[in-house]
Amino acid sequence: MITLTKIDNSNKTIIEINREKLDVLNMKALKENMTKIVADGNINLLINLKQVTFIDSSGLSVLISLFKQLKTLEGSLELSGLNEQPSELLEITQLDKIFTISEECN
Repeated sequence: MITLTKIDNSNKTIIEINREKLDVLNMKALKENMTKIVADGNINLLINLKQVTFIDSSGLSVLISLFKQLKTLEGSLELSGLNEQPSELLEITQLDKIFTISEECN
């Protein structure tokens, strides 16, 4: 479901989400994985969502919670590779103004 990669010479950790949907059916596992990643000291995260084609409110909730947690720890959260529905959802909710969003995973 999730692949974790550290970038050389950077304090950024790339997380690959290998699911088409971030929804109520897989949110518990996603939240548990993210909690472990942060607990291991990874506080500057780039989440690559290029394989994700759908996010529902529970998926959005996990991203918001993660953003708040990282901000408290003086870390950062960046989202990349957004497909149409996730991008539209962030625009409608105006979270595109809160999250750092990049086209490419770098």
